Amino acid sequence: MKYCHQSTISHPLAIAYPGFLENINLIFQVEGGNGVPFNHEVALNLDKIKDNSGNTDIKHMRSMDMVIGMKENNNIFSLLVDFKLRCNNPVNISEGECRDKIKHSKRLLFGSGISVHNRYVFIFNDDLLNVSRRVLSMRLANAFADALSIDDLKSIYF
Repeated sequence: MKYCHQSTISHPLAIAYPGFLENINLIFQVEGGNGVPFNHEVALNLDKIKDNSGNTDIKHMRSMDMVIGMKENNNIFSLLVDFKLRCNNPVNISEGECRDKIKHSKRLLFGSGISVHNRYVFIFNDDLLNVSRRVLSMRLANAFADALSIDDLKSIYF
């Protein structure tokens, strides 16, 4: 399963909120990343969609940072990604916050007709990756959460 530009830009939320389709590098940098690891790939900035919603219930939701369209054979999925690049100690990551981000993001995407992939990606800095993997596996074992580096994200999904 790999990134699909067409699936990303044709997602119903992308059509409803075209101004929140952003270059992944921009989202990465705003969330604390350095450099330009991607080319011209885009994602839906879920934080901006949530924050600009006219619905106060949606504005108070927690959300993953972005969603990208994925394709495997003829099957299309949405992949939820959250950047934890400002995290200095993964032990302080709240299980409730992570679960809420997944649950609320799935609510935002509900009704789009596109399945949300059953893996949820959290991006950490390389130096915290091993600890982050242990913490997420203990706290979110049933949520199928993956702690990845930005390089892992690129090699697995792009």
